[in-house]
Amino acid sequence: MTLEYLLLTAIGLFIVWCRRTYTFWKRYGIPYVKPLPIIGTLKDVFKMEKNVALHIADMYNYPGMEKEPVVGIYVLHQPALVIREPLLIKSILIKEFYNFHDRYCRIDESVDRFGSLNLFFAKYDIWRDMRKKLAPTFTNGKLKLMFPLLTEIGVELEKYLLEKGDQFTTEIKNICGLFTTDAIASTGYGIQVGSFKNPYSEFAAQNYNNHQSIPAHDHFVMFLLPKLSKYIRAQMFRKKYDHFLRSCLKHVMEERIKSGQERNDLIDTLIRLVKEAEESKEIVDKDLYIDAILAQGAVFIVAGYETSLSAIAFTLYQLGKYPELQKRLRNEIKGVLVAGKGEVTYDALKAMEYLDMVMRESLRLFPAVAFLERKHNARDQEFSLKPYHDFTIPNGMPIFISNYAIHRDPLYWPNPEVFDPERFSPQNKEGISPYAYLPFGLGPRSCMGGRLGLLISKVGVLYFLKNYEIHHCPETIKKMSFNPNMLTLECKDDIHIEFIKDPLW
Repeated sequence: MTLEYLLLTAIGLFIVWCRRTYTFWKRYGIPYVKPLPIIGTLKDVFKMEKNVALHIADMYNYPGMEKEPVVGIYVLHQPALVIREPLLIKSILIKEFYNFHDRYCRIDESVDRFGSLNLFFAKYDIWRDMRKKLAPTFTNGKLKLMFPLLTEIGVELEKYLLEKGDQFTTEIKNICGLFTTDAIASTGYGIQVGSFKNPYSEFAAQNYNNHQSIPAHDHFVMFLLPKLSKYIRAQMFRKKYDHFLRSCLKHVMEERIKSGQERNDLIDTLIRLVKEAEESKEIVDKDLYIDAILAQGAVFIVAGYETSLSAIAFTLYQLGKYPELQKRLRNEIKGVLVAGKGEVTYDALKAMEYLDMVMRESLRLFPAVAFLERKHNARDQEFSLKPYHDFTIPNGMPIFISNYAIHRDPLYWPNPEVFDPERFSPQNKEGISPYAYLPFGLGPRSCMGGRLGLLISKVGVLYFLKNYEIHHCPETIKKMSFNPNMLTLECKDDIHIEFIKDPLW
């Protein structure tokens, strides 16, 4: 009798708790996605059927929400908001950044120090200091100095493809990975990896293995259940990879100091910042501060590798599908090669209007950063959803913005599923809402390396097309699907493309 009474009492309390917890958005009159007890609106993520980015996109596109400015969801029992209205996005990411300066995601410092201190995950104070110090590394002037390094790797890609013959079919994600590994290693670390000659080099292998070894539940916990990250031991950098990157950074920095050479790249910046930290009397925990500096060099490799690889692969897939668009782009490439007598300069690439249109349309469909998240932390006045809703966001509430869904919303993009670079032509791009196109985020916490990533991707596409037409073939996937175990948008399947030799120079 006592046991039955206790059981019934527990069930009753659970029902009362669920009714109170999961009617939060209903009580405030906010349109919401119907939750399930305990897991809230996270069913697809729990089942490992979709990655976090596509789950947030589904919340954006939940039936009946097409004209709503916000959508209420539940991250387990935690109420959260998905923002749909571009003007609210502008307020959160730019106008009232001081109320949303921290990300909701988190990696525990005791579990993964590099992961917790890099610009993406770092809390506001560390982020602000590191971004201010690193921003000069990614100016247009610095990118121009890096450009010859990228064209050298482009030439290696060109040779690699030519060795395959006049007509062949190959899987391109792996080749894109070799290119981006070398590009990031050269521009960021100042080292020549030579992945095309040695695809199993330690640098390439370590980077690939860490990329593949992060389980889906780590991504899930980092971004949706950050308070559990310490207990689940969610990591961005595995211990073996952390040790490898530390050793690599230390070696490269020591060699640069010995040589006295200056390349005005990330390594030079890290050397200067470490020296300043060691000499400073104001920094209390120098080990932590120096690790925060080195963490930026570590994340440069990880973030640059994944995003640039996918940007090139997705673009080639689309160009193989639309031969008339590819022909127009190849004609533009030919004009640049003829004018430069076979050489491509930074200024010439920057002036390639159609290549820019193609890349920006590719990033619309497959954004480098597929969703954004923030945590409300009012320093002045709490943020209100007026005039859309009479609701004030409480401190600590997670906020999600789906780049992927906004980029495919017919409210802002006619025929959104169609690959159409003309959207970004000079006469059309002025009509694009700047808050409905967010391939690298927006505002102070946007991706600092976005311009370099775009530059790397453009160089890669150019050298893929320099000597070959590309086409879909029987082995080419008919529909793009994404890996549910990855944080970024990564094609789940191999992408096979047919190459037919047709030199432009």
